[in-house]
Amino acid sequence: MRKAKSPLDVYMYLPPDSEKLFGKSKMAMASDLVSRKVRLPEIKEAFLSQNTPESERDFKTLEALLRPTISEIQIGAGERTVTIGGDDVMFRHTLSFYNKTPIAVDVWDTMTDAALLERVEKIQSFRKFYVGRFLHPDMIAVRSVSNDPETFGNCVRTILKKCDLPLILCTKNPTVMRAGLLAAAGQHPLIYACDVRNRTEMAELALEFDAPLVVCSNGNLDELKSLSAALQEDGVTKLVLNPGAGCGDDEIGQTFLNFIRIRKAALDGDQDLAYPLIALPIASWERMKSKCNSAIHAGQNVVSKTDSVPIEDTFAEAAYFETMTAASLVVRYADILIIHGLLPYEMLPLLHVTEMIYTDPRTPASVEPKMYKIGNPTAESPVLFTTNFALTFYTVESDLSSSNVDCYLLSANTGGLGVEAAVAGGQLTAGVIKAGFDHAEFDWDATACKTLILPGLAARLQNDIEKEMDISTLVGPMDSGRLSKWLEENWPPKK
Repeated sequence: MRKAKSPLDVYMYLPPDSEKLFGKSKMAMASDLVSRKVRLPEIKEAFLSQNTPESERDFKTLEALLRPTISEIQIGAGERTVTIGGDDVMFRHTLSFYNKTPIAVDVWDTMTDAALLERVEKIQSFRKFYVGRFLHPDMIAVRSVSNDPETFGNCVRTILKKCDLPLILCTKNPTVMRAGLLAAAGQHPLIYACDVRNRTEMAELALEFDAPLVVCSNGNLDELKSLSAALQEDGVTKLVLNPGAGCGDDEIGQTFLNFIRIRKAALDGDQDLAYPLIALPIASWERMKSKCNSAIHAGQNVVSKTDSVPIEDTFAEAAYFETMTAASLVVRYADILIIHGLLPYEMLPLLHVTEMIYTDPRTPASVEPKMYKIGNPTAESPVLFTTNFALTFYTVESDLSSSNVDCYLLSANTGGLGVEAAVAGGQLTAGVIKAGFDHAEFDWDATACKTLILPGLAARLQNDIEKEMDISTLVGPMDSGRLSKWLEENWPPKK
């Protein structure tokens, strides 16, 4: 069935009294449903309260219209639940990509309790502030190295006592997997993984514990499709596909191409492949391990007898290939990642690329246009303004806060544009700035200097602002990083 691409595709199936039922007009509700600001299950009760055959028919039609082509799979329980999949397009500028790729960092069951808890704490506490919020890893992948059910189960229980992040349980041994699933009862973990050898047992576990299941084929796409079809016949519908993730120089290109082929086939109607994709850049560390083993067997601190590269450098090589592979596959449809590296230079590129790719390109990143207090401003404190473009605002706010500057900072409503673009395009004018201060009910007479500091890129507005607002102005620096020193030299203003 066709998919809803615009509000008009949905409009005709909404009830005439949408304003009464949902508190929004038909067109507003249609727009929110298509853009996924509102999900259909959220309005199901109100929709079906009409109690007519037409309402039930229209609701089923909307379910089909709004159901994503790529299935949405939920992993975890409670507030930390992650959702993967849910896309309808090949390119984000066509519509948007939804459900940002979660990053899972591995632990393994042969670690000591102290080492395990230390690594879990590092995973939980890693975060990077960016444009108004913190970026962080989303999941923990628990690998069974021991191949022992009791050891694996104890490891899972130890982790769950420490954190509430969603889990990926990693073993191809059904007996070991059962122990992990019992230890993670109620947590709805992701099962990794099912292949041609353990299909029956893993399918039974997925159905028994109602857990999503990863399907592996080691790069054989025909086998992957066949496994997916067979598992669906078995009744398993929560699937995640693993096309393989070769990380070497001669493998990454084929891996990249496999991800594209699967996603294109799914969007073209292949139901057996219309599931989220998992990528394992962590494989680069296995590649590194084989090189280290060669060195150890040679009794040398080198990768091999013919290679003069120190073993320590292979860690940097593995981290490089892991980060490069992960970032490449996020751009091309990887819906979930398992990685090993937890150092900032390994993690930060991935956090930022997932944030960028899954930002809606149709919506400018913005903050609420209002008056913000930085620190504890008084009547003698400076008054500044910037725009409500998120990157601009948080850069200015961060520069002021880190320098311990107490001030008032107005975020002017420019529709999410930066200072230079908004001035050039007419979105930032003296009238807009005055309206911002009026809306904030800012009392200029209560300030000691009655002076507004302008961004350097808005210097051309100085005369207009003074006339429009009947206040004094100062033109600040072009770069907010120089605000602290500039204020030391220029504030309070000379009379």
